[in-house]
Amino acid sequence: MSLPYQHPNPMAIGLSLNQGMPPDLNVSPEIIPPQLLVEVFSELRPEIFAQRLPALNSLLRMALLGGMEMSFPVLAQLVLDIADGITASDRQLVLLGHPSDPHLPHLQIPRQWPQEPPPREENLLHHWAMAAGQPILARPGMEERLDRFLSRLGMAHAVAIPLFSGHGPAGSLQLYRLRPPAFEPADAHLLWIVSLLAETQIAHSQALQHLLRFAFNDYLTGLKTRRYFEQALEQEVKRALRNRSSCALLLLDLDDFKQINDSYGHHIGDETLRQLARILTRDMREIDTVARFGGDEFAVILPDTDHEGARFVATRLREAVRQTPIQAAGTPGLEQPLHLDLSLGIALAPRNATSPVALLRAADTALYQAKRNGKHRYFFSQDRRLIS
Repeated sequence: MSLPYQHPNPMAIGLSLNQGMPPDLNVSPEIIPPQLLVEVFSELRPEIFAQRLPALNSLLRMALLGGMEMSFPVLAQLVLDIADGITASDRQLVLLGHPSDPHLPHLQIPRQWPQEPPPREENLLHHWAMAAGQPILARPGMEERLDRFLSRLGMAHAVAIPLFSGHGPAGSLQLYRLRPPAFEPADAHLLWIVSLLAETQIAHSQALQHLLRFAFNDYLTGLKTRRYFEQALEQEVKRALRNRSSCALLLLDLDDFKQINDSYGHHIGDETLRQLARILTRDMREIDTVARFGGDEFAVILPDTDHEGARFVATRLREAVRQTPIQAAGTPGLEQPLHLDLSLGIALAPRNATSPVALLRAADTALYQAKRNGKHRYFFSQDRRLIS
């Protein structure tokens, strides 16, 4: 006889979920309605297999992939493939990320959504599934807040399954239908087994994420390394050529950085680079790449960015650096914050080059021109107009 599955370290069902919830869903105290929860088991009952025998192939596929190294986005797509093969749906969504685990990426992987689904902070089913540690079956008329949430999405039915890492909730898997039939408890049971099988894979992906962070993140600034930058640049140049779009490359050099090291020591120079890295990444998109190119040189890859877009980002970066003083309190001889400035060289693919090496050379030449003409400015490759 199968017993109800108790996952290690489940979160209490009565957990308050007010923080991060949109106003129309925020009711205090927030209690997960028990009629939405599905009691699940660590083993599938024979009657479920009798009803849904084709799902066995999908579960076996998931089990056979256990231990393989794959990134979180690839794993999320795999989970969506298998889940939709088990239970047909109109919209699918995987949400990863939990405030108590900084090592988990915050990802939202939607499928078949004509518009962007609600963010994780506003997703009621995500909050409830992670808090309960059990599947949730959502049907109209079961709960007022749930009705409002489904109405906002234009959905009739949903099922949400928590996803786990080795230390607790890691995210949720959600399937939606635009119209009947509703999801059944058997759907929740089968998807629960997918979640249990994915737990090992999430742990492997998390370990892989740690290795990649160590290999591709600069130890001093936390930015991407030059090795990562070179791979990303090659991919983005190829994508720009394939899609007939534009990709911008910015090379940045901190003006007069040597004077900071000579005057105040390398520990102040290191702190300057750390604070500069935070400024450079402050308002970047997720698709942008900011890397430490070497020493006090940095590189920024801007996919899907034309001449005017690159000009806008270059202007914004220079102004942000100019207006953000570097704090180094307690350093002898440094009573006032440091004020920095940048020189930038900009090149576009395919406008200035059609290969990563040529694009990098074009941006480097433009940076040299900016330096030669007095620093504190940016210069476009093959652009006679100097912007100071």
